[in-house]
Amino acid sequence: MQKNEETITMILPTQEGRFVEGAINGVTFRIPTGVQVEVPLRISRLLEQCQQERRRSQAGLQAFTAAGGRRL
Repeated sequence: MQKNEETITMILPTQEGRFVEGAINGVTFRIPTGVQVEVPLRISRLLEQCQQERRRSQAGLQAFTAAGGRRL
């Protein structure tokens, strides 16, 4: 994290595991879940995008299984 970088305080859901790990432009991060943490704004945006994709994927899977496993 850079000194003048804007941050946000958040709590990541514990169903992700004990930590959320990733990398942005070669900079790795490991954020604990279930506790309040302060993260750079750019990482919080990335995590939100990942959550949105998970929700879309879950909704698509539910629709697929509700249709008997056939293409929609």
